[in-house]
Amino acid sequence: MKPTVAIIGIGLIGGSLGQALRRSKRYRVLGIARRPSTLRDAKHLGAIDAGSTNLTDVYQADIIVIATPVDSMVPIIQQIRPFLKSRAIVTDAGSVKGVLDQQIRGVRFVGAHPLAGSHKTGVKSAHPDLFRGATCVLVPQDDSALKAVRDMWKAAGARTLEMSARAHDEAVALTSHLPHLLAHALVHVAARRPDQKVLKSLMAGSFRDVTRVASSDPEQWVPIFQANLKNLRRGIRLFQKELNRLNTELAKPSLRASLKKSQLYRQPLFNVI
Repeated sequence: MKPTVAIIGIGLIGGSLGQALRRSKRYRVLGIARRPSTLRDAKHLGAIDAGSTNLTDVYQADIIVIATPVDSMVPIIQQIRPFLKSRAIVTDAGSVKGVLDQQIRGVRFVGAHPLAGSHKTGVKSAHPDLFRGATCVLVPQDDSALKAVRDMWKAAGARTLEMSARAHDEAVALTSHLPHLLAHALVHVAARRPDQKVLKSLMAGSFRDVTRVASSDPEQWVPIFQANLKNLRRGIRLFQKELNRLNTELAKPSLRASLKKSQLYRQPLFNVI
């Protein structure tokens, strides 16, 4: 009999995970969402086998994936705890791990963060290949539950990597959260210009590419920024220091060497020639 995975929150991430797991034919997927319309869309798109608007239906599940905004995860886990099977495993798909690692007790829990996504939201943007080849970080609080969560993400096409919550949150503050914040900052700078008509006519691909993630849903990103506030503020200070350094080099010969250094560092990261 296939294990049942209950996914709470059927948006881009939850819907894509459901599609990938159903395609693997190794899991039955139960979707839990607030709105019946979301469940109808998810069923039509092949993201779930069955749906419910009732959190108590997690009693059916062997693995429960919380794929909601990060500020709602701890309350949801507290709500569902009385209804879990005795050996049920709880995991998540959030991009901040420290809050959950510190607060979740009394359940078999493994934190997870799939490093895949889009600025688009909702189950209608889901795709079964979203996690193919992507890295999913696992923060094992319960080692006995680790293999089941690892196998689930591998079935979805992801590679898994284990690390501590602290190491994860420090790293993603620089590689994900800070870039999102900087994208918004650049948009704000442009939006305050008085010559908007001229500015918009001169928008280049570089502005589009750098600010793409500013189109992401604020309802998701405000809780992420606030949950990783200490690390994000440290990243902002480092960036301000680096920006000030580059500012002093703008009229100096050393600018060329500085830009060359960052170019060479970036190339192997993304296989850029």
